[in-house]
Amino acid sequence: MKREDLLPHTLHAPHSPHSPRISYRLLFASAMAAGAALLLAVVLLIIVEFFSLRSALLEDSRVKAAVVADNLSAALVFRDSQTAAEIVGSLRASPIVIGAVLIDQDGARLASYPEDFAEPMPGPREFADADHRFRNSRLELMAPVMHQGTAIGQVYLVMSMSSVERRLGIYALSSSAVAAVALLLAVGLLSRVRQSVRQAEQNLRHLAHVDPVTGLANRNAFNERLEFAIDEAASFDENVAMLLLDLDNFKQVNDTLGHQAGDELLRMVAQRIQRSLRRDDVVARLGGDEFAVILRSIAERSEATQVCAKLIESIGQPFPIEGQDFFVTASIGVAFFPEDADDSRTLIRNADTAMYQAKLAGKNVFELFMPAMNVNVKKRVSLESSLRNALQNDELSLHYQPKIDLMSRQVLGFEALLRWHSPEHGNVSPADFIPIAEDSGLIVPIGEWVITRALGDLRVWNTSRRQKLHVAVNLSTRQLRVDNITRRIAQLIGESAVPADWLELELTESMVMENVHAQIETFQQLQELGVKLAIDDFGTGYSSMSYLKRLPIDTLKIDRSFVSDLPKDSNGLAIATAIVALGHSLGLTVIAEGIETTAQAEALLNLGCDLGQGYLFARPMPAAQVAEYLAANA
Repeated sequence: MKREDLLPHTLHAPHSPHSPRISYRLLFASAMAAGAALLLAVVLLIIVEFFSLRSALLEDSRVKAAVVADNLSAALVFRDSQTAAEIVGSLRASPIVIGAVLIDQDGARLASYPEDFAEPMPGPREFADADHRFRNSRLELMAPVMHQGTAIGQVYLVMSMSSVERRLGIYALSSSAVAAVALLLAVGLLSRVRQSVRQAEQNLRHLAHVDPVTGLANRNAFNERLEFAIDEAASFDENVAMLLLDLDNFKQVNDTLGHQAGDELLRMVAQRIQRSLRRDDVVARLGGDEFAVILRSIAERSEATQVCAKLIESIGQPFPIEGQDFFVTASIGVAFFPEDADDSRTLIRNADTAMYQAKLAGKNVFELFMPAMNVNVKKRVSLESSLRNALQNDELSLHYQPKIDLMSRQVLGFEALLRWHSPEHGNVSPADFIPIAEDSGLIVPIGEWVITRALGDLRVWNTSRRQKLHVAVNLSTRQLRVDNITRRIAQLIGESAVPADWLELELTESMVMENVHAQIETFQQLQELGVKLAIDDFGTGYSSMSYLKRLPIDTLKIDRSFVSDLPKDSNGLAIATAIVALGHSLGLTVIAEGIETTAQAEALLNLGCDLGQGYLFARPMPAAQVAEYLAANA
């Protein structure tokens, strides 16, 4: 039998000349069809995965935005730009974030990442789906910042889609073999994408619950654990103590050494807090320089006070940073569940109230919450609310107290003193509203208004005078920290159309020495501008002579506490004598404030004091009375 006889019978059929070609064409067509189907399946799979990944990116970004917006609520309420910048800046940990901006309800920017992120904010109608849009290979997302159920601002995030595009690049396929490889690559890609999504979810959970600077629990995690601690305590009839801790001198390190050193200090503080607590206690960083502690299963209030005392002592020890020892202190407020509050929100609010009382008590102390504290807080909140409208409602005014040459008794200038008459609160003492303005940041626009108004009044008084008067204005710590403060003051002087040397800025001794390295450059810039500088309340703080001689100041002002009992008080007389001698040795003018009697004026004149200020010469007077006073004392 021949080999051909073993083959299928159909193969013995006669073949036309075209039969082999038809077979090859069919095989090629089948292969092409299979390859095309395979390629189409790969393309469809990649398209599906693209939209799936894009959707995952959107959900990932929404969670990020919600976490950041929640953490920013307190910073936006209190206009704390430093904390806001730090929280927004934490997004640097995410490689897909291009930029972020925090705006308040009026559209004003409070913080951004990067700091120079200058992209204009899109209008609400520019988003097709209310809170986001995909545009130019990126995702743009808006998230509301909520406070007590009300939107008080928004976070605008711009997320890169480059990672999605890199992973989902579609390659041109020219054969079924390449298509099969593409399919295998797609399967591997799908695995990698799923792995990346899982990793992103883990990173997201970490971001949502861990403070990126200290590694402690963040605000979200703290709120969850506080709720759990309260529920557990309620079930077992136990007590919980909540401690709210705020660092008192933290900004000094930030301003002196920068934010990296500030972060290092925060980490060291976190470690000391942890070492002062029990294993089951919870510590979290809520943002900025604020920490919170949960003490569970407290049998006696004294247990919490012992922890507070231990924390204050531990944090009060020097922190070695970059070869220098820095000192910070802590103010702590304590509230107890269920004695002071029966829910977490009230417990946090009462601990914050107690912490504020600790600040008022001089800092570096702790205070236990008492219901009476709420009265003070409500008064402060009411005053702050009214103060925010005081400028636009024309409720602020300036009174002027003359500065007198003790030898000739001529008027050489005035000190501008801020007054506030509120329709709701009446005449409010500067001792009450200035600290509020300082803490809230309102002191910056108010301070600029004071300079502008004082220079405007002075321009009128000096119009017909041969010997020109000057005006002294108090400058606060918050104003001194404003970026480009010298440029801003120069602008105010220019708008007032007066010489710069008509203006004297008074700064307290403690304020000058708080961060002397950073202040010297600012003072030199102000001196180059022509502005005069005076150190107020001199003798009540601590001034290093090595720094004092380097400061470009013009005047030392003897504090009234050294003047009040002259000439009988030998100690006061000795201090005044030393200040006058020191000032003159440095080529400075010396002025004494609080002069009320002729005996005080004569004693100071005998010491060589140059100028005087006080009720003996004149009480502070409204601007309308100054012209009459000058005419009577020409």
